[in-house]
Amino acid sequence: MSYIVLARKYRPQTFAEVYAQNHVTRTIQNAIDMKRIAHAYLFAGPRGVGKTSMARILSKSLNCVNGPTKTPCNECENCLEITSGISPDVIEIDGASTTGVDNIRELQKELMYSTTKSKYRIYIIDEVHMLSKGAFNALLKTLEEPPENIVFIFATTEPHKILPTIISRCQRYDFRRIPIEPIVAQLKDICAKENLTVNEDALFVVAKKADGSMRDALSLMDQVLSFGGDNFTEEDVQSIFGILHSDVYLTILTAIVKKETTEMLSVLHTVIEAGNDLLEFFNGLIDMVRNAMLLKLKVDTAELPKVIKQELTELTSHFEEEELLYMVSFLMKLKYDVRYSGNPVLLAEMGMIKLSRIAELKSIDELLELINSKPEPQQEIIYRDEDLPEIESEIREIVNTREKSKLAEEVMDGHEYGKELSREVLETHWDKLIKTVGRQNPMIKAHIAGAS
Repeated sequence: MSYIVLARKYRPQTFAEVYAQNHVTRTIQNAIDMKRIAHAYLFAGPRGVGKTSMARILSKSLNCVNGPTKTPCNECENCLEITSGISPDVIEIDGASTTGVDNIRELQKELMYSTTKSKYRIYIIDEVHMLSKGAFNALLKTLEEPPENIVFIFATTEPHKILPTIISRCQRYDFRRIPIEPIVAQLKDICAKENLTVNEDALFVVAKKADGSMRDALSLMDQVLSFGGDNFTEEDVQSIFGILHSDVYLTILTAIVKKETTEMLSVLHTVIEAGNDLLEFFNGLIDMVRNAMLLKLKVDTAELPKVIKQELTELTSHFEEEELLYMVSFLMKLKYDVRYSGNPVLLAEMGMIKLSRIAELKSIDELLELINSKPEPQQEIIYRDEDLPEIESEIREIVNTREKSKLAEEVMDGHEYGKELSREVLETHWDKLIKTVGRQNPMIKAHIAGAS
């Protein structure tokens, strides 16, 4: 018999085997118990979290010889045919290749026929968001008033692309990304069944690489087994997928604390010379800084082994929250620039240099506070003797109008109006002149205040 990949071999066959989707399984099981079977379901969520598997399990629950039941036997002819994908009453349709109105019309014609040997005729449409707008519109009436024994189950990774009129006619269930811990637990269970000797840290790396998808985790496990056989380590997994060890990122964070620019550049060059992808390097660094931020905020994260978590917690004491926030935003922009740059190595080097000097950077709020705290410098203006005629002209312009005649008398202090303005007169009445002129025209005061 040909080899069966782990993702197929250990595909959930009952509600109890579906991983980390209790909010969905419990609701559907209760509905089956209460005989509240809907005519249309919409399963939405990321890839590899159990949407299609749940659709098949629901189909078996409805069409099992003991059904409808929340515990299908998986032994009767109906259950076995559904598991194998050959049941005449459970039709699986690929939405990506069945997109047109004509395809939906053909489907509607089939609805007139009764089931072959099951209670329900069930249509599972995977990637339903790929249907055209016309195809969706053709489905509307059928979804609203389908024949009594017809059940539609739609699965999609992009529910926002489905028409609201379609969604409103379905019971929608949102599937969640599977956390790392349940994935690791499932992988350990599978390894025990397959008689594999593995390090838990290695499984942790696989689970993290899977990014919340159980199917991806099992596919990655197959790849690791092909490389390392029955016994593989964390280093083997990192080597296969080009994943850098956490120590690399901890070294960079330590260099930032110590302002060791040379050390940071040395680590970067080592990563590049080893043939690692720069984007993967920045993804890992961003993830490490993110975890540092969570630990700084006293938020526990299950995405780190205990030893790494302890070292990272010690490092975070040297950073302020604002610095970690800046580092995340800076690294995300740097990764984007590196992706589309003609000289990615140069950009990466400049980014490392800038990160090494993060302690010297000031936030906008700090800069504004610094600017506002400094008094405006006053420019000292020195006038020479030859500038006196121009000063006299400016003063006479002020005192030449009726409303400023009183000012003129006060400035001249008893001197006859129109008397030639000499240096002696200015020196005698200078302070009074500055004060009085400033009340009328501060701009002129600024010009003549520094004259000597």
